[in-house]
Amino acid sequence: MVKVFDATGHAAKMARFEKDGSGWKQVGASWRVVIGRNGLGKEREGDGRTPTGIFGLGEVYGNRMVETPMPFFLTADRKLICVDDAASRYYNRIVDRSRIVKDFGSFEEMYREDGLYDIVVTLGYNTQHEPGRGSCIFLHIANGNSPTAGCIAMTKEKLEALVKWLDPKKRPVVVIERWKPAARFAMR
Repeated sequence: MVKVFDATGHAAKMARFEKDGSGWKQVGASWRVVIGRNGLGKEREGDGRTPTGIFGLGEVYGNRMVETPMPFFLTADRKLICVDDAASRYYNRIVDRSRIVKDFGSFEEMYREDGLYDIVVTLGYNTQHEPGRGSCIFLHIANGNSPTAGCIAMTKEKLEALVKWLDPKKRPVVVIERWKPAARFAMR
């Protein structure tokens, strides 16, 4: 389990946990992450908020090979996009734009010159592809202290360590909590 807690503005903390016979145990120290420019509590596409809840962690994408046991896809070309147009049949899906019929007006490039998507982990948010609920929510590399549009971002070194640690056999999840009292669990 990866937990996002102690959110204030567009800053939060993240920690890793493993379950053993006596419950959840924190693995290593927590670290700083950035979240949506408007904090937590996503309600709709474009609101600048990071969703709260429990979401599966899925595929890892990268512009070079990344050491991870998770399913990995290379994004070394400009064909791969994530569609964020709520009117599209491909809404909240990562697709190869050269293999589909375009029915969208907006999307996110999965290959970016700024390096923020050099490593990306998909979150199982809005897996029903409900139009307008929010799309393209990832764990990715931070742009310094700048907020995201709704993703969770961290240093490249922390993200590399995280994807190396994740194990698909253990069905990893991310828990994103809005309320600080519940976040105290993460500090034990």
